Amino acid sequence: MNKKLRFIPAGLVIVMMAVLMMACGNSGNKESNGNAAGGESNSEAVLPVRYAVPGTPKPYMDDVVNKVNEKLLADGVNVKLELKYIPWDAWDQKTNLMLSTGEEFEMLHVMENGAVPVGSYVGRGALQPLDELIDQYGPELKKLIPDYAWEAAKINGKIYSVPAIWRYETSSSGEMGTLGYRKDLLDKAGAAFPTTPEEFIAAAEKMQKAAGKKLYVQTETDGSPVFLHRAYDSWPFYVDYREQIIKVDQQGNVSSWLESEEFKKDADFFRQLYEKKLINPDILTYKKEERDKAMTLGDFLFSTNGALYSSIAVAKNNPEAKIAEGYLAADKPMLQYLAFGNTNAVPVTAKNPEAAIKFLNWLYSSKENHNLFLYGEEGKHYKTAGERTIEIIRDANDQNYFFDSWMIGNINYTMFDAMTPEDYLKVQTTEPTNPVEFSPVLGFRLNTEPIAVEYANVQSVVKSSIIPIKMGVVPYEGNFPAALESLKAAGLDKVVAEYQKQFKEWQSTQK
Repeated sequence: MNKKLRFIPAGLVIVMMAVLMMACGNSGNKESNGNAAGGESNSEAVLPVRYAVPGTPKPYMDDVVNKVNEKLLADGVNVKLELKYIPWDAWDQKTNLMLSTGEEFEMLHVMENGAVPVGSYVGRGALQPLDELIDQYGPELKKLIPDYAWEAAKINGKIYSVPAIWRYETSSSGEMGTLGYRKDLLDKAGAAFPTTPEEFIAAAEKMQKAAGKKLYVQTETDGSPVFLHRAYDSWPFYVDYREQIIKVDQQGNVSSWLESEEFKKDADFFRQLYEKKLINPDILTYKKEERDKAMTLGDFLFSTNGALYSSIAVAKNNPEAKIAEGYLAADKPMLQYLAFGNTNAVPVTAKNPEAAIKFLNWLYSSKENHNLFLYGEEGKHYKTAGERTIEIIRDANDQNYFFDSWMIGNINYTMFDAMTPEDYLKVQTTEPTNPVEFSPVLGFRLNTEPIAVEYANVQSVVKSSIIPIKMGVVPYEGNFPAALESLKAAGLDKVVAEYQKQFKEWQSTQK
């Protein structure tokens, strides 16, 4: 008998041995229950996947998430999804707080053209590298997501996020310079689709008059106006879409965008729009939700971020409105600088980072799983109408379930409303035929760690002093010198120099 049991009464020893034997028996039973479809033992603890996403919860979200979790367990994947929606206007502040305070959550949506791209998160040490986790838990991810996207997801040789390949990056978008417009108003005004900035302003004035009410050019304050850049003689060139700090030409020359002649042209153009009341007079405080509502009602002249995505809602809310898309200087090529625009990362605060990869691997392992999460239950939330189309089932309040495909969808599985116009469906599901040039920055990711303070300070000045000038609310003349002085004091030159340094180093590895 074990020496440690020497002084324990014999009766108690017998009881303890019996308990041990029962425990061994139960352990054997758990193992014999076997591995489910996901290759995991059902006895494993169910790990949470707390997924932080921007926006507000959709109708029937809890019902669908419950069904997703039921299927995860039935498929032997012992994770449980929980969506953590954060309002758009609080997104940057809230996610930064979550990361800085060490809040536990397993997955974070990242918009590469958002205020904080993956490189910035990595620079501040907020994300976990995923290579080993993907090798162990993500075989389906490797099959479905193309190699070029994985290469672009690397920073310093390591993968830090799982790309959402939900569209072709050269399809209809503000990043490509797509210009949406009310074709019925353009026709009513007797105007032709514009090819130059001057023609754009003239057409917008005529369309506003023809509309008989104050409709505006719907545009973003925090996005680079690629639609306008296409008309410049220096096109194509790259501008970091959200930060609007760096310019890189096709020869790979890095410079300060805000000190360029093109930026001055942008400011002068928007000043005309502002003075002619062709953009909302409250453009600096105009919320994304308000702009989205105007788009779904068809209450716009032009949209600098395309418009066909709103065509179904417009057809219902404003049947007389006819939506179309085009490009200034349409004969010029598009510029592709992104391998993907949206991606999902795992914060360093996640104690069980494998849970996120297991969930994504399950999601992308089949069209059935993907569509359950994005569109809900077939027969309850939607009906299949065609190979790539579905009929959305709406309730008595005209509400329906969906999860935004741009956050996590995959182009191989994505379905579209049966009411989607044929031209938009074609744009979204087929490789573009437009001429495309690739930017030298395609695949490059800036590590902001060496310039973390300067980068944050410059972004702050851009928001407070540059955006009002860029949007024409404050004239460029007489105001830009002071703003530039603030930028320089914040560290603009150091940011540009660090970008140039990292970019040249990265270029040397691509040859």
